[in-house]
Amino acid sequence: MGNLIFIIFNLIGGYLLFKFFQFKFVQFTTEVDKPEFWKFEKHKYILSVSAMVILGLSAIKFFLPNTSLFTTNNALSDFQLWASIAMSFSISAIWAYYVRSLDIYERERWVNILIVFILGCLTTFLVFPISGFLNEAGFVMTGAFINDFFYCFIGIGMVEEFVKLIPLLIIMRFRKVVNEPFDFILYASVSALGFAFIENVLYINRSDFEAINGRSLMAGVAHMTFSSVIGYSIMLSTFKKSRKLYYLFGGFILASAMHGFYDFWLINPTAQQVYELSFIFYLASVHFWFTMKNKAIRSSYFHDSRVEIDNDKLRYYLILWLTIILMSSGVLVGIHSGRDVAYQFLMSELYSYGFLIYYLGFSFSKFTINERVQAICQVPFDVVIPKEPSRETIAKAREN
Repeated sequence: MGNLIFIIFNLIGGYLLFKFFQFKFVQFTTEVDKPEFWKFEKHKYILSVSAMVILGLSAIKFFLPNTSLFTTNNALSDFQLWASIAMSFSISAIWAYYVRSLDIYERERWVNILIVFILGCLTTFLVFPISGFLNEAGFVMTGAFINDFFYCFIGIGMVEEFVKLIPLLIIMRFRKVVNEPFDFILYASVSALGFAFIENVLYINRSDFEAINGRSLMAGVAHMTFSSVIGYSIMLSTFKKSRKLYYLFGGFILASAMHGFYDFWLINPTAQQVYELSFIFYLASVHFWFTMKNKAIRSSYFHDSRVEIDNDKLRYYLILWLTIILMSSGVLVGIHSGRDVAYQFLMSELYSYGFLIYYLGFSFSKFTINERVQAICQVPFDVVIPKEPSRETIAKAREN
């Protein structure tokens, strides 16, 4: 089933690519000013991605030997650790820059973002004593379907979402910079990126770099999504007059349940037989996260109708940098294991994640902040997420 899903998505990707070239052909034949057609701006997506792919494959083919570059295990281990740290930080930085770019009315200072990121890294280690306490109490993964489902919900989802919540609460209490709806999602996401940074170092290092793309394209985004559910619920409880506890605790339970559901189909031996459910759930979560961001941005107290989000710039940024991460993973695998292994790995990753890069790039760059109209595929998500507070409500809350 897993291969079937990837085949279906790649067929969709192939069809969209065909339509893209068809569009370019029509554009070329109807363009009166031919020099205008050949400008980089008109072809930047395909040219930039193609350049990155060619550079990555060329680096592997012409500059790497067929065995590891390192002759001793100690040297290889040191390189692997530092490269894992560098790649993990790069992944977090790419997503942190993206999320901050959405804060268009009163942009948060990098120093506050860095504080929350560091706190997110540090509070990650609270997971170990909490999980240890649960294990001592006999609440562990056993392989049983029901037991593991509740463990993923409580022992993983609740524990990790609680830990990721702490930096947001600290910045709200001591820095007084969370003053518009999107700030709750921004700092919740950055806290999640700090948590994901520590996780990514461990997973990437253990996998000999082969986990890089799964961590950059799925795990990190999932962490931000789940934390943003809590951030959004705290925003609602802050600015809305009624049902404050409902939003506060409901958001935490929902985020924990989403987190646990996502992990369960990847961990439990029985559930792993249909692990594709996690991928399908992830794709739905992508739109859930986008809708929360869009709602929070357009309800800002500082809203200015003259200010717009440059969706094309966001799209290009994500597609370019996520492609760079993907190609870098191939080079690192080559340094670790040799040219042939790297080439096979990179071909497999392009097949598995190439479509997802474009999917995320286009899904995360469709903001409509000055008009309350959503794309048809966003309508269900817009309906199920609680309505954002009005700017008048936020203004009154700030005065009190």
